[in-house]
Amino acid sequence: MLHFSHLLCCRLARRRRPDAGMTTAEYAVGTVAACGFAALLYKVVTSGAVSAALSGLISRALGAV
Repeated sequence: MLHFSHLLCCRLARRRRPDAGMTTAEYAVGTVAACGFAALLYKVVTSGAVSAALSGLISRALGAV
């Protein structure tokens, strides 16, 4: 009976504490997702059409000064 009450007490104590942040596994998943998104964004930005559009935008912005 003492073992059961100790387990119950520990479970209740854990429920009262708010989550302070991410766990190691969540950090790992978040890091992998961020790296994947960065790689995708890099591919899009360095593509020919986007690169030409950005160059044109910068040229027009500098030409307006």
